[in-house]
Amino acid sequence: MSVHRHRFLFGRSSSSNNPDELVMGHYDLFLVAPSWDHRCESITAAKHATVTSSILLRFTTKDDFGFQAGHEQSVEAFLKKYSKEVFVIEGDAVKLAEVWSSLWQAVISVVERNHCPLRVLVDLSTCPRYYSLGFIAGLLQLGLARMVTVFYAEGQYLNHTAAHPIDYPFTVGQWSATAIPFLKGSPDALKQKAYIVSAGFEGVKTSRVLAREDPDRVAVLFPDPGVRPGYVDEAWNRNKEIIDQFRIPNEQIVRAPAGDAVGAWKALTRANLERAEDESVYYLCSGTKPHSLGLGLRAICLGFPTVMYNLPERHTFVEVTPSGVFWAYHIVDLTTPARTSKAHE
Repeated sequence: MSVHRHRFLFGRSSSSNNPDELVMGHYDLFLVAPSWDHRCESITAAKHATVTSSILLRFTTKDDFGFQAGHEQSVEAFLKKYSKEVFVIEGDAVKLAEVWSSLWQAVISVVERNHCPLRVLVDLSTCPRYYSLGFIAGLLQLGLARMVTVFYAEGQYLNHTAAHPIDYPFTVGQWSATAIPFLKGSPDALKQKAYIVSAGFEGVKTSRVLAREDPDRVAVLFPDPGVRPGYVDEAWNRNKEIIDQFRIPNEQIVRAPAGDAVGAWKALTRANLERAEDESVYYLCSGTKPHSLGLGLRAICLGFPTVMYNLPERHTFVEVTPSGVFWAYHIVDLTTPARTSKAHE
């Protein structure tokens, strides 16, 4: 378990082998995005949670085995049982502007009918970072949420045809880095460009993004310990070219547990790698989803970094099942009353 406080946010992480121990009580708003990844059904074990309004993202790209269609039915049945209302948003996951617009419209609809700040639940396990991090950042930055509980199920991969145990083609085609809503920061073209990158297994694609962006300085958020034996060495090998190319010193390689978002946020705060006075700072989410959340929380507190989502040409099927380790990250806005700002980004 990790605990951290920075500026107006407090965070606490906890883990369990039972989702029902992590997610309980009543939530005003819940975001979930089922996929072919079996982890999306893990939240349905939380039988002691109720929700006023749920938002379900239903993406048009399906797998050939029928996993996603089955998961969507299972999760939607769970939502209808434990929620008073369910917003179903359909769209192509890679058409970011269209899906985001519909998602945020649903958020505004809920906000206008409820007393803020809200108690919010997010299932990060299979929800693309663009939507989950934008959703969390918007609610916290605008003072619309008092508490955000983020659920995450660690995974294990079942692609036995891979040449290497961790050779999983999660995405197809080149990545296009794009800023996440409410995490666009304040870049200055007259300053040098610094990238803090969360490292994962797709180091080659990360390297290509960095080559296009041409940063003056690169630092790394590295998953150590990993969620499975051997993952630390594999992640290092996949990103060694980046570390060597940009001559990243050890003091600019921040290590944090792969599954602990609050631990990652705490490690980033302690490292304090950002140089706002002479650099525009970008965070590139290429590692685990918990590390992406850690970067997002750091950016919310600082205000000036830009958090970048790696948009693929399309997502590709990889069979993933829950490992049996589940996390909850409880993020609390310590300020009252809620801050006011525009809610229509």
